[in-house]
Amino acid sequence: MLNVVAVVSAVVLLATYLTWLAGRLDRLHARTDGARASLDAQLVRRAASAMAVAEYAVAAGLLSVATARALSSAARVASTAGVAERESAENDLSRSLHTAVPLLGQRDADLRGLLADLAAACSHVVLARRFYNDAVRDTRSVRRRHLVRWLRLSGHAPTPGYFEIDDTPTTALTALDPAQPT
Repeated sequence: MLNVVAVVSAVVLLATYLTWLAGRLDRLHARTDGARASLDAQLVRRAASAMAVAEYAVAAGLLSVATARALSSAARVASTAGVAERESAENDLSRSLHTAVPLLGQRDADLRGLLADLAAACSHVVLARRFYNDAVRDTRSVRRRHLVRWLRLSGHAPTPGYFEIDDTPTTALTALDPAQPT
């Protein structure tokens, strides 16, 4: 009788652990999906801010047409890029920002406002990417466990991938970001 109770207790404990582990994995996947949606929103915001800066710079004659066109084109491509091309499009936008922003200076209040919006968008991208990559790391860590793989507790959910871009803001933007300490 004692053996039956021990076996039933062990089975119940194992089933409870596996249920908890599957639930945790499901929550981690949901966290990763939410973080990716937030990252996408911040990337779109950064692209829109970069496009606004490019349009203003051309209208005010602050940038050469070629530089402004390159920035505007990179922002447009980044905002419409699909999943497969997203990282390279965002890296192109980062390179364009590194080229164009230092040339602008801070000549008037309108430009300073647009650059402050761009600086805030860039810092939000940094945070959103960090949160997303942290969620991916945690999810992949649980998915690597032997029981999760053997029992296929992750179901058919694809393994999330890291999002790696150059999101370091230029010095000119760092000075304008209200979230940065001075």
